[in-house]
Formats: sequence, structure tokens, C-alpha cells
Amino acid sequence: MRYLRRFIWYIATRLLIVLLCLGILTVTFYFAMNASNIYVIIKDGMARRAQVVMRIEKSDELNRYFSSVWISRDALVQAAENGSGPYENCNITGIDHRISLSYVWCWPWDSTATAQITETIPSIDGRSITGTVPKWNNARYSVALTKENGQWKIKDLTVLEWLNDE
Repeated sequence: MRYLRRFIWYIATRLLIVLLCLGILTVTFYFAMNASNIYVIIKDGMARRAQVVMRIEKSDELNRYFSSVWISRDALVQAAENGSGPYENCNITGIDHRISLSYVWCWPWDSTATAQITETIPSIDGRSITGTVPKWNNARYSVALTKENGQWKIKDLTVLEWLNDE
């Protein structure tokens, strides 16, 4: 009886270790998958937002990246749609848009995530009727995301720091 008990305990502990390792690997896989999806949504969404503000593209595609509530609150996008944005008198032909992701956190079982990014546009190609093309307001943002119908969307952007001195 003593040998049977030791054998069962040996099997149970090894099985517990294997299951624990499999659980950690599963959580890590889903975290990495969500983090990479979030990075793509932020990178493409912020680039699309900058192109809409600079009147390179229409705002129709923003719904793929941002929640509709946030789009209606974004002052730059609304100004560009109303024809009163800072790039209204400009003919922009191209931009050098850069996103740097410094932090992302999302539990695999949760439908919300947070991230911190730095958005910079060091060069803008184009012409302005008034002389020079206005510079982009580079900033560090805190980004809140939510999962809607299986797709991540940016729910809120909060400016943490303006970086215009660079």
C-alpha cells in the first residue's frame, strides 16, 4: 500500500507540473497574440488618423481602428471634417509617421487593454498657401482599447506629454 501511495503521489505531482507549464504557455501565447494585434491597430489607426487630419484621406476608414464615440470627440478629426483644421490650406503629399510602443497590458481573458505610445511625425511633405506647413504636435499617449466583436478598437487617447521641442 505504501508503494502504491508513493507512485500515485509521484504521478500526481508530475501531472500538476505539466499542467502548470501548459497553463503558463497558453496565457503567454494569448498575451503575445493580443499584444501584437494591439500594436498593429495602434500603428495603423494613428497613421490613418494623422492622414485624415492632414486631409490626405477621408475619415471613413477610422471606424476600423477607433470607436465611433471617440471619433466624434476627437477635436482634430472633427476640425478636419468641418474644414477648419490646421492643414486646411495645405496640399500634403506624404508624411513620415512613427509610433513607438513603450507599454502594453492585456489579460488574455479580458476585453480591455492599455498601452503607452509615442507618436512623432518628423517630416511632412507638401505645400501650403500661407507659406509653411504646420508641424505636427508630437506626443506621448496613454491608449485605452476595447475588444468589440473580436476586434480591438481604440476607445480613448490621453496625452501624457507634448514632445514638440524635439
